[in-house]
Amino acid sequence: MKTFGQQVLILGGFYFIISFLLSLGISFIFRALNMIMFVAFMIMFMVLCFKRKYDFLTRFQNKFVKSSTYLFGLGVVQYFEILFITLPGIVYGYKASEAQYNGLEAPVVPLAYLQIVGYAYWSILCLALVFASYWNFRKRGH
Repeated sequence: MKTFGQQVLILGGFYFIISFLLSLGISFIFRALNMIMFVAFMIMFMVLCFKRKYDFLTRFQNKFVKSSTYLFGLGVVQYFEILFITLPGIVYGYKASEAQYNGLEAPVVPLAYLQIVGYAYWSILCLALVFASYWNFRKRGH
């Protein structure tokens, strides 16, 4: 995989871990920090798209090879979450708010979609971690 793709996944993996840790708190401060981190992640992602690589991520990849492999997997999970959970949630929230503002009935929550995406999310998370472990401890030994 090219350096750009690896760094995109590592950036997503770092955001996955930070977002997970911030989601453990329930106060307003944790939610605000999580939103700030999301905005920072999106800005870093956009800059990476134009810059094509970050030197600090290159140094991290070279120094911590096994950790980078796990961050690749977590990055895949994070981008799946953004595309199939966060963005549809934003669209649904906007439509529900718009309906409430106009005095209409809120749209129905697509339960089948949520179940399928939930199963897919956990499956991808497990497969990513198993694959990263396989890559680190079996594949490199050959």
